[in-house]
Amino acid sequence: MLPLAFASARAAVLPGMSPSTSAEHSEPINVTGRETTYDSKTDTFLVSGDAVMTQGGSVLKADQIELFRKDRTAVATGNVHLVDTDVEIFASEAKINLVNETLELDNATIKGRLTTYRMEGKKIRKLEGQNYQITSGFFTTCGCDKGAPDWAISADQMDVNVGGEGVARGGTFDILGYPLPKVPYATFPADTTRHSGFISGRLGQSGLRGFQVLQPYYIAIDKSQDATVALDVETSQRIGGLGEYRLTNGLDDYFWVDGAFYDESIRSQANRESDIVDNQLADTHIPVNRYGFIGMAREHITDNLIAYGDGLTVSDDLYLREMDVWTLSRGFGGSNWASLRDAMSRFGLLDEFDDGFARVQGTWNQDLVQPNQFALQELPQALLSGRTDLLGGFAYADYDAEAVNFYRQEGVDGGRLDANPRITIPWRLGDYAYGYARAGVQSALYDTSGDNINVIPVGTAGRLYNNNLSLGTSTHPGVRGTAVPYVATGIKTDLERVFDVNGDTISKLKNTIEPFADYTYVPTINQNGLPLFDQVDRLNSRSLLSYGFTTRLFAKMTPQASTTPPTDATANSDTSQSQASASGPLENELADSESLAPTGATTYSGGAEVRQLAQFTLLQDYDVLHALTPAGSQMSDIEAVLTLYPTTIAWLGSQVDYSPTGPGGLTFANVYLNYQPPWSSMSNVYMGKALEGSFVQASYNYVNRQTAVLPGTIQNANSFLSLRAYTDVFDRLGVYVAPDYNFAAAKLLSAEYGARLKSSCNCWAADLGVVDSFNPNEVQYQFQLTLGGLGSVGQSPFGRNPFQTMGLVGNPTGVLPR
Repeated sequence: MLPLAFASARAAVLPGMSPSTSAEHSEPINVTGRETTYDSKTDTFLVSGDAVMTQGGSVLKADQIELFRKDRTAVATGNVHLVDTDVEIFASEAKINLVNETLELDNATIKGRLTTYRMEGKKIRKLEGQNYQITSGFFTTCGCDKGAPDWAISADQMDVNVGGEGVARGGTFDILGYPLPKVPYATFPADTTRHSGFISGRLGQSGLRGFQVLQPYYIAIDKSQDATVALDVETSQRIGGLGEYRLTNGLDDYFWVDGAFYDESIRSQANRESDIVDNQLADTHIPVNRYGFIGMAREHITDNLIAYGDGLTVSDDLYLREMDVWTLSRGFGGSNWASLRDAMSRFGLLDEFDDGFARVQGTWNQDLVQPNQFALQELPQALLSGRTDLLGGFAYADYDAEAVNFYRQEGVDGGRLDANPRITIPWRLGDYAYGYARAGVQSALYDTSGDNINVIPVGTAGRLYNNNLSLGTSTHPGVRGTAVPYVATGIKTDLERVFDVNGDTISKLKNTIEPFADYTYVPTINQNGLPLFDQVDRLNSRSLLSYGFTTRLFAKMTPQASTTPPTDATANSDTSQSQASASGPLENELADSESLAPTGATTYSGGAEVRQLAQFTLLQDYDVLHALTPAGSQMSDIEAVLTLYPTTIAWLGSQVDYSPTGPGGLTFANVYLNYQPPWSSMSNVYMGKALEGSFVQASYNYVNRQTAVLPGTIQNANSFLSLRAYTDVFDRLGVYVAPDYNFAAAKLLSAEYGARLKSSCNCWAADLGVVDSFNPNEVQYQFQLTLGGLGSVGQSPFGRNPFQTMGLVGNPTGVLPR
């Protein structure tokens, strides 16, 4: 075997070519084979028999390679196989331009990195960058399939710009190798950047809404602005539209607003009445014309002066609960709009300065349960808060001063000036103990008038779901004030021990035990005659001792298990995401050692990575002079809080309160678990709105009704289980379950069941689900079809995987790897 080597021409950085690819094609070319013939007249090498040509990270194999050194071209024939950093190519013959990386291929197959896409054609011409012209071939994102792919776009002529758009002429859509009727012209996405066009919507059927179709259209205005409009048709209830506008100039400079308007003249009266579960709301009327607006904004006027606003307003009390689409993209901050008690809007100015800030804010509250004339508004509120050192750092003073005007149509309202100055002296006794001593006074001055508001609590007078309000007797208007002094002190120490592990993932473990004790004294001062607007208006008397300990477990990672500290945050939304870099064609799932590595709070010190594995806190309060429980005990519950981050595939936490006195026993318990099985896999190609990967997410809450402040308020919600789980049964089938069960009422509040038919290599998924809910009272049938790289059609019946947002950045409409 005779090796040959010569320097190549320097390749320019072409469109679509990564810097690493350009560098590799600027390196020398090496050719080997069983037999080599040189023609000096044409300066040509002919290498036959297991011919191999390498340049940087690119390897070309063929039965025969003819290298034209003067023209910087090559012709490979017979079993051609080319492996590059971006693609893997198979062909019967290939003509290669070594300068600009163009190819002419016969009977060719091209696979993208991580098998994210696949192209085949009788003839394929690769242009500069990742641009391809295909004759009599197809394109699919089922790159790992053998033989005919599960789905493909076939065409007589096709242009594919990976990172841009695909165009098919004389094309058809193939399912399992069977073509649908041809169309003369069609386009499809093959890019990773946002662009205008129709995006995936919703399809569903329920006994309450009827058949629902929601189709959005996305408008990419420029790099910092976009808009989305959508038509929403629910055949048994409403017809309407939604609109969204987003302007984002930076992490803390943006303006987003989402609005909707519906006409419900097609809705029957029986349909309206069957949807009202709580008929004790202040206003159960469902109007014909309904609207909702949700918005948020931040604007830096100067480096330290920020204008902000978060707004939410709806046409009626039942709007948020009845709708199933509130915004056309994520990121508005609402986790569950349907369960909101109030529609709150806040707006104001915030000025930050050294060790403090000043804020002027207004708050408007739209009450969705009680009559709005009793809703308390804050128009305006001015707050000054900060800290300053005293006596050269021996002590420091904290201060909060506020002026606020409370307003409501009916009931007590008026102005309040309040202040809470306090001085703290910190101390430290070497490495053994540290603590503080604090003294302060909470004072307030009121100028109020109006009538008192009577409250009829849940569980009385036939109230099943919420309190009832009514006007009471008149208050005595005028100016009143109070000042409540208080003192506090505390002590704490840290005990720690380090254990050498010297494992492949963890090199050292450190356990800390941090006992603490705090004491607070507030004298008995009568405050009953003062208004009660918020938590500032009362400072209850106490002589309270709080004590307990916290223990933590930390892991120092070995260098090979550590990750580089992140340097940039990547924005992520439904319609705009940044492409994540991938390193090398053999990149795959996390290694077993990394998937089992602990997760949690991470710090970097001296180049070493430290992760928190667990934290446990046990604490209790004892009041020397006052009762802390309804039963009259001066000793509080014992509270235990546990959080575990054992691996990247699971984390869990729990809080338990136990009463050592009285009949209470266990008074409160909460436990939650998020778990991703090690066999869970996610597609290398973007899967639209489809849920990805197996997971279990469970939570349980328990409240002892006997020890509740108002037992009637938890009569039907003192033992509640919520479960969400998805798993792949085998390569082509997955199942999803998500029940919410109230043990106290022996009632299933909601349940979701679903099944997924999918590709064995996760390039497509068809999801079918059923949602049965109590409030609103309906059964929905939902369907979603997802083609990898192209997007989703329909409504996902599965929700979201909690692990799907952990460090993953996908491509919103593209076929390139994550």
